[in-house]
Amino acid sequence: IHRDMKPENLVFDKKGYLNLTDFGIALHNPTGDIDNHDISSGTPGYMAPEIMLKRNHSYSADYFALGVIAHECVTSKRPYRGKTHDAIRDKMMKEQAVLEL
Repeated sequence: IHRDMKPENLVFDKKGYLNLTDFGIALHNPTGDIDNHDISSGTPGYMAPEIMLKRNHSYSADYFALGVIAHECVTSKRPYRGKTHDAIRDKMMKEQAVLEL
């Protein structure tokens, strides 16, 4: 699990291929059985809800971050913005509550 996907960590090489960089907080968890609920690292605007809520997470957290990046490419804005980790988390949870209605 990369856990810190964001535009700054996506770079193009001289042949035009996209490369993922900065594996400093990556976690090797192929079976998904590592208890990682207490690890909250990454950039809040790109973090999956399960990371923000300090729950166990897997590679799906990286897919969430890719979705945020795609949204940002289309709209020029991240879907969840705020000045603090808590503000971003609260907006994310408020949106989730609306979707569940």
